[in-house]
Amino acid sequence: MSRPIPPPLSALRSERRTQSINQWLFLPILVFLLLGVNYISWRHYRRADFSLNQFQKLSGQTLNLLSHLPGEVTLTAFLAPEADATGSLIQEDVQKLLEEYKYKGGGKVKVELVQPYLDFQAAQKLAEKFKLTSNENVVLVQYGERSRILKVAEMAEIDPGAMMTGGAARVKSFQAEEKISSAISGLVQGKPAKVYVTAGSGEYNLISSDKDPAGYSLLAARMASQNVELLPLKLGEQEGVPADADAVMVAGPKFAFPAPSVAALQAYLGKPGRLLLLLDPGAPTGLEGILAEQGVVVDADKIFRKVAMLTSGGLTQGVNEETVGTRFSGHPAIRWVENVGGSLRFGASRSITIKPVVVANPVKAEMLVETSDRYWAKSWPLAGGKKSDFVEGDDRKGPFVVAAAVDGSVPGDKGKESPALRAVVVGSASAFANQNISPLEVDFMVNAVQWVLGRSDALGISPKTPKDFSVSLDDGQQRVIMLSTLLGIPAVTGILGFLVWWRRRS
Repeated sequence: MSRPIPPPLSALRSERRTQSINQWLFLPILVFLLLGVNYISWRHYRRADFSLNQFQKLSGQTLNLLSHLPGEVTLTAFLAPEADATGSLIQEDVQKLLEEYKYKGGGKVKVELVQPYLDFQAAQKLAEKFKLTSNENVVLVQYGERSRILKVAEMAEIDPGAMMTGGAARVKSFQAEEKISSAISGLVQGKPAKVYVTAGSGEYNLISSDKDPAGYSLLAARMASQNVELLPLKLGEQEGVPADADAVMVAGPKFAFPAPSVAALQAYLGKPGRLLLLLDPGAPTGLEGILAEQGVVVDADKIFRKVAMLTSGGLTQGVNEETVGTRFSGHPAIRWVENVGGSLRFGASRSITIKPVVVANPVKAEMLVETSDRYWAKSWPLAGGKKSDFVEGDDRKGPFVVAAAVDGSVPGDKGKESPALRAVVVGSASAFANQNISPLEVDFMVNAVQWVLGRSDALGISPKTPKDFSVSLDDGQQRVIMLSTLLGIPAVTGILGFLVWWRRRS
């Protein structure tokens, strides 16, 4: 017996079945297209900076540098903006710029973000390795075993002028790309810079434990993280300064230098050489006038000031020998201080005299750090029976220069490898010993060494300046905008609602 033939589907049921089949066929096609588009965008995405300031747009020099990287570079943002006014202003711009380095690096730039107050373990490891504190704002640039630490405060020039009138500080120029690219270039180009530190005349010890108060081990460790190697130099045991010396440091000798050692340093400066001269108050060393022809003399004195002291007998006036630098020049080795504020503590210090030199001499001497006028300087060591109190007519009144720079560069050779005499002179060496050194003093010495080595601004990338955008409207234009907002928008909404109601009603 044959099976009954089902009745034909109605036109409506046939249409619905066709729609269902089409939907089930279209769904996997749609999923495939979505996955394909996402895959292609993941592999071949493009970034663009449409912001007004374009702080994240990389220059041609940087793009050329990244395209020729021989190995992987790691950029680690160690950010604690709560403790740094500059960091809070430019933190977001710096992070976006690092992402642009990663994007343009072609897989050879790795970017990491570590926040000390959130990523405790990662922050602790970095702090131990690079001798950082928990409230520092830095970008770590690492290439192989070499590294540089860049302070975020040095990546922008801040204009505090508006704060004086109740406003907020603003970014005057953004220099992050300049600093980061120069650091990458320096690390890729060669071996650590060698800075020889004299030994044998009572200088501070480089090879010491971090707990040794008179050692320089903390400074040496920070310098190592900046791709700078501090090596001992005993001039009495060898002939002259080694040929591979990028610079020489004299760190607080307590005894007079032998005449042959002084002659060796003078010969090295004549090449010309690079020198960091740190002299504590004390007995003459024979080096006080080694840069006299260049206009800098370290005075045979000691700086004092009056301070209020609380004793058992009440509040009295006492004499303090700690010197605090509160005035700074615009020199590249020190101008970063304006962004972080504060002052530099140099402990017991000598004063430095800057004298005019022959007009034809291209060497320029310049103040770096100066005290206020509350200080006085007394000849040192003290003669028998004399006290450290101020004596009118015998002692000199402040302000005093406590750090100075000597620059023999001529126009056109800055940022290049052409030889030029460079020196930084400081009237204190104890300020950089383990027991006294603090982050600001570390930053000062790091910047001084980098400037002496000629490492600053090597690529010539121009800073980016913010662009102000403003709209100026007269009274009539403001009135039109106000009426359009208060009356026009509600009126248009009401008309559209009326038209919808009328259409439905009809």
